[in-house]
Amino acid sequence: MAGKRTAHERLPEIIAAAVRMFTRDGYRAARMSDVAAEAGLSEAALYRYVTSKEGLFVLAIRHALLLEELPAKGLPLPAGSLAEVMREARDFVAEAVPFGTLAAALATSEPDDPARELEAVLRELFALEGQTKEATDMIDRSARELPDLAELLNDGLYRPVIAALAEYLQSRADKGFLRQTPDSRATARLVVETLTWFARHRYHDPQGAELSEKLAEETAVDALVHALLPGAQR
Repeated sequence: MAGKRTAHERLPEIIAAAVRMFTRDGYRAARMSDVAAEAGLSEAALYRYVTSKEGLFVLAIRHALLLEELPAKGLPLPAGSLAEVMREARDFVAEAVPFGTLAAALATSEPDDPARELEAVLRELFALEGQTKEATDMIDRSARELPDLAELLNDGLYRPVIAALAEYLQSRADKGFLRQTPDSRATARLVVETLTWFARHRYHDPQGAELSEKLAEETAVDALVHALLPGAQR
């Protein structure tokens, strides 16, 4: 028989429940009692983990979006400040973007295989959208009520990614590895919006939700690669 779980072992379930409730109801309408019920706790028990709704929202952003490790001890967790965590989120993105394959591509003037490099960049962005889906949906829903959250999404998260991607697309197009398009920033937005729909927004569409993760990724990446490569390389 499995041993009784510790309080800290329940934290991921509580965060997941909070994300679902904030996504469904938004920050203002979500109630601690609803989060507690979703997590299978009493409201009094929930307050043993976190001291306020703002603190719970901050916790969800930290660990669902910024992907921080959960604390190992010290319950209830300190309330934290929404303004502070949004500043941290902006700093996190500024330091992390460009990242991984995209950063490596920007540091390389001539790729060995432009098509394979582009595909790797697109798959990395698709994976990131999927990995942060729940947290981004939560912030997107609550941004309707909290203008600072809308600013975080648009200026703190999307803008740096689009800027880095536009730089990559333009640098490769200038050397003939990718097609010249009317505007690299507009093209970068097209790429991000396409990947976002297939990785995240398709779940809000009954027909889109029927697509498997693999099929959604393959469809988006295949279409974008063929749209961006010069004719001879397609």
